[in-house]
Amino acid sequence: MTKGTKAFRIIICILLVLTMLCGAFFAASFVLHIDKDVMGAEYGIWVAGVNVTRDNRKDILGDGTVSYDPDYNLLTLENAKIDTLAVEHRVKTEASLLGKLERKSDKYRFLEDLTDVLGIRVICFFGDDVDRAGKQIEELFSVDWENSVDKRALIKANSFGYLSLHYICSLPEGRDYPPELCGRKFEIQVRTTLQHTWACIEHDMGYKGEFGIPRVAVRQFARIAGLLELADDEFVRVRDTVHAYTRDIKQKIADDDADDVLIDSVSLREYVLHNRKMRGLLDEMAAICGAEIREISPENYLEQLRWLGKRNLGDLEQLLEKNHDLALALAKKALENTDLDILSSSV
Repeated sequence: MTKGTKAFRIIICILLVLTMLCGAFFAASFVLHIDKDVMGAEYGIWVAGVNVTRDNRKDILGDGTVSYDPDYNLLTLENAKIDTLAVEHRVKTEASLLGKLERKSDKYRFLEDLTDVLGIRVICFFGDDVDRAGKQIEELFSVDWENSVDKRALIKANSFGYLSLHYICSLPEGRDYPPELCGRKFEIQVRTTLQHTWACIEHDMGYKGEFGIPRVAVRQFARIAGLLELADDEFVRVRDTVHAYTRDIKQKIADDDADDVLIDSVSLREYVLHNRKMRGLLDEMAAICGAEIREISPENYLEQLRWLGKRNLGDLEQLLEKNHDLALALAKKALENTDLDILSSSV
């Protein structure tokens, strides 16, 4: 095996490990398609340096935050608040590596000197999630601060342009990672969806950095960058407004003071989750066959409720009271002689 081939095998191994790690820590829950023989482990997954096994899969870190279901290849991080559009990765091609070594021969002499042979890009929906994702990266990996950069801090206060977090990282030693992978540097970029849009279009047009943009287009690029930055801020405000609205609806339902609340996707979901009469009916239905309730979004019923003329939660409450016995009788007829273990909350 040549030295170059061995190096690329190591790079590919890093790619496998990091793809799984990044996915685990930047999504509340997502499906992993995993080769059970990867790197000789039972499941081929490491979380914060801990090898996932049959014995620890239900509580991987011992603090109730991370679990793994091998039947569905599902890794779940409890209480995660960072949702991502994508976690992308790439390994530089041989031609790209040679080109970089030639262009920057004063800085890079050997393949091992390069810090971005492997690249990971985390694309977040919201601007404040970029910082939170960055903190996760700082906790998970060893960060080379000398070569890492926050592009947002470098741009002038009166300018607009490329914004992104760039980390140069390596797997830390002493956390049960394969020793041959520790110390190998890789790059992680974190940006919002709109920042990613800007970067992709700029790259597609062949411009790299502010000095590559023709003078006639500089002002147009700056205006677009400003609009995208403003949109990023507004999306955060919209999200926070919806969260505040959700908390308000939840409290009104708990206080039995939600009759005048208009039915929408948020109020209907909170009603199904927290209204005592609705939960009581669901529990009665589940008891018929000894099943447990699995929460499913009731959003599909919005059009039917609108067609029935139900406009607010008070209308829905009256509908529930009027048809409680009928609904329970129908459920008994359908479920009494079944062995269902799971019953959808949208039943």
